[in-house]
Amino acid sequence: MTFEALLPLLQKSPLWQIYQAQYENAIQSYHLAQVSFKPQVNAQWGYSYSKDLAETKTGNLSINYSQVLLPFGKAGVQLESISIDLEQAKNNLRSNFQNLYYQFTQYFYNLYLVQEKLKILEESYKLANKQREVAEKQFKDRVISEITLFDYKQREKLSEINLNSARNNLGLSYKALENFLGVKLERIPVKLDVFFEPFNERAEDLLNVLYNENLTIKNAKLSLEKANLSMKEALLPSWVLSLNGTYNSGNSSYNVSFDTQNYAITFGFKQNLWERQVSPSDIWKISFSFSIPILDGGSKDISLKKAEISVKQAEINLENTKREAELNFWKTYYNLLQAQENVRQKQIILEQKKINYEFQKSRYELGLINEMELKASEIEYLQGEYDLKDAILNFNLQKIQLDIILNRLGGK
Repeated sequence: MTFEALLPLLQKSPLWQIYQAQYENAIQSYHLAQVSFKPQVNAQWGYSYSKDLAETKTGNLSINYSQVLLPFGKAGVQLESISIDLEQAKNNLRSNFQNLYYQFTQYFYNLYLVQEKLKILEESYKLANKQREVAEKQFKDRVISEITLFDYKQREKLSEINLNSARNNLGLSYKALENFLGVKLERIPVKLDVFFEPFNERAEDLLNVLYNENLTIKNAKLSLEKANLSMKEALLPSWVLSLNGTYNSGNSSYNVSFDTQNYAITFGFKQNLWERQVSPSDIWKISFSFSIPILDGGSKDISLKKAEISVKQAEINLENTKREAELNFWKTYYNLLQAQENVRQKQIILEQKKINYEFQKSRYELGLINEMELKASEIEYLQGEYDLKDAILNFNLQKIQLDIILNRLGGK
């Protein structure tokens, strides 16, 4: 079971389904806001019947068409605001996926390390078991004391406890990865190519990337844009200018209207179906109105003040976000450099253990040490390999964290 084979399951995980649904909801909200700028057509049919001194039947059919012409009113501001929400939702979706990728990598690395640790503990238990058997024979031959024998038995018991604990950890690691991905996994060994690619990028170069590409900073900038839109909405004029025209001819009626509240134009047609109306001539009517609030209880000033506060808060939030992102960057950057130094130290230690193991093999071939002493040296070498892998995988995780902060994980 490999990292690459499990990676496609990430987009089927329960958390990803939730994040995808949140993004789809933002898309639908955006499309709903766009509806107000698309043509609207409504049809209505009515019928009435009454009988008093005379029987009266009345029926009519009306059709209305309306459309926003200009994005200068409240509808235009709301569409801009929803567009910003959609852009933030895109950023959140990308950020959530990057974090899911990091968590998945953590779970897989942990499973791999527990598996490799189990191999070492199995060899350690075999060695402790062999040492205890030899110690029992030596005790019977009166070569060692009972206290020394008890010490070997304690080592074997401790090794057995560590081995059982590692087996339990392996089962838990499989289960944790299963719960994260939302699928059942086969209990087969995992395979991972552990590689180390040194990091040598300068912090000064990366800071420019941080300020331009960090998703948290981008969303804070978008929040400021949205706050400015609330200011724009609060500054919209309170007055409304309306123009209306009607034309009646026989049983037909036509009307057109336009107002500056939403900058929408409306066309209407009405046809009487039963009741006959006789007009001596065609009738035209044009009306013009202008309305402005004289006393509004201070609502205009309150809305404006509220918008000013929102803008100020968004500006403060943007500055705080930049500082927090920079602090997070420096922490991760220095942790990455420290992890890199740790890898180099483990490389040196492993090289020393390798030399010692080769030396012990030579001594074993010369008969200077026994098989158990050689095995102990081999286990030390295997532990050195494990420690190096652990250090490299931690380094790789730190690098992923830095890539997430710089928004360069997985391309653009």
